[in-house]
Amino acid sequence: MTIKKEVLMVSIEYKQEKHNALVSFLMIVIALLFLLYMGSSLVHSTKTFWESYSIEELLD
Repeated sequence: MTIKKEVLMVSIEYKQEKHNALVSFLMIVIALLFLLYMGSSLVHSTKTFWESYSIEELLD
């Protein structure tokens, strides 16, 4: 193998690692945004539920 081919392979590996890191970062950001959205939705629906029903109605 020539030095030029080795440098090219290292360069390709570096680009793949950089791409994989970027994709991983984006997936983490999307997952966090999804969890925040679901948590907010859960809090809102729970708050609406408790505002519309009293505990006495639920116990009967």
